[in-house]
Amino acid sequence: MSKLMDKQAAMQDFWQKHVLDRWQYDLIEIDRRYSEQKAGIENGFCHAFDALCAQAARQQEQGSKGEIHTISFSFLRTSIMENSAAYRLDAHDENWFLDRTECTVAWEADFIFAPLFRRMTELEKVKAAYARKITSMDIERIKQSEAIKYHLLAVEFMKSMVPMLLECPGYRQMGKSLKICLLAGEYRDQCEVLYAHPDPADK
Repeated sequence: MSKLMDKQAAMQDFWQKHVLDRWQYDLIEIDRRYSEQKAGIENGFCHAFDALCAQAARQQEQGSKGEIHTISFSFLRTSIMENSAAYRLDAHDENWFLDRTECTVAWEADFIFAPLFRRMTELEKVKAAYARKITSMDIERIKQSEAIKYHLLAVEFMKSMVPMLLECPGYRQMGKSLKICLLAGEYRDQCEVLYAHPDPADK
């Protein structure tokens, strides 16, 4: 058997025994963390959003930012590499990514991603049994692949929070387009609409 096949066989065994479907067991812990820390988690998310909107409002007063058209919640793969569950919140005017006035804050989704980071730390220890056929780089690739599942959980949390976000003082104060929308996805990549302001023509 070639070294390449040895590596493939080792990875398949590693995946089957230590990775496949293991993320589902983390759902219990994530749900427990959320139940126990619900007020703090929701307040922290609202505070980050409110701070972003207040920042945008100040920039509008200074004349450096137009009406806000999009607010995006971005999953950062670079932060996942550093075992950080940081999301980047950005407010853009009609210029979208060409908006030259940066308006951004960070939010940490630790309650969702902590079990993932712990599992990857455990995999670093398990890989010793595979005679160097499984490397730390392999585990990093696994972490990036698995992280998408946790990101989807974060998006569902964000969706559930939209009614509270729309009541934030900063959001009310900030100048915004009639077609404003809230988006979630990977940074400067495909996004999912969390909220779109109703079009009066649809009524």
